[in-house]
Amino acid sequence: MKSPAVFLDRDGAIIEDRGYIGDPNQVHMLPGAGEAVRRLSEAGYLVIIASNQSGVARGLFDEEALAGVHARVEELLAAEGARLDGAYYCPYLDGPEASVGEYRRDSELRKPRPGMLLQASRELNIDLARSWMIGDSASDVEAGTRAGCRTILLDGGRGGGADDSARTSDTARDLAEAARMVLQQDMKKDREASTPTAPTSRDDKVVLMLGRIHDQLDRARRPKRQDDFSLLRFFGALLQMFAVVAALWGAIALLNDQMGAASARLLLGCFLQLASISTFAIDRFR
Repeated sequence: MKSPAVFLDRDGAIIEDRGYIGDPNQVHMLPGAGEAVRRLSEAGYLVIIASNQSGVARGLFDEEALAGVHARVEELLAAEGARLDGAYYCPYLDGPEASVGEYRRDSELRKPRPGMLLQASRELNIDLARSWMIGDSASDVEAGTRAGCRTILLDGGRGGGADDSARTSDTARDLAEAARMVLQQDMKKDREASTPTAPTSRDDKVVLMLGRIHDQLDRARRPKRQDDFSLLRFFGALLQMFAVVAALWGAIALLNDQMGAASARLLLGCFLQLASISTFAIDRFR
């Protein structure tokens, strides 16, 4: 079965955004981020970093330094009882600002494209429709939306999206608040799933109530009605007896090779049997 995930931008969501970070000593955890990651993991989400790191393409640091920064992030999270289930970084950049030739390319991994999220969904068996993308930029929101995830924009308390392209996203002050929003949505869905569907209009409620009253009255009457003496049931029982006698009378005629008499008596027995059944049915539903 596929798992839901929460994809997180790194800088500005988990750690302080200090530009292009290539030194582990520059890593500083944002308040509440570690606890937020831990709570999301405990709720059953895979927590995964999806971050653009064009500093590699710009020649500001290499992938080894990027790995060292990531190791420091994991170390700080572990100190708060939290962990990551995966991390995806895009070191590529297209254009003249990319000074390192091997990283100068137009990559599907770079947000706002959803490549990192799609790759994670394949490798980690993630249900993107039940997943979230949380970040502090419009490119994070767009990547999540294009991947089919729900999104939350971290606006630092500014009270709005970073630009027009992010206005359709939910917003939160920080990762701690975003995690609470995710978990509240889960609780709401659980409550809705456990609540029986109610009638949607007053007329529907009236019809349902009358139907229940009718059923209750019918169940209350039925045992009493069936216990009462009934002339119809008595008459039906007599017809049943006559039907049995007629059938036996016809069988005796068959044994004596009286075919005409046997046919008449058997037809009489069938007629009496049908009359008996009809009488019982009339009494049952009266």
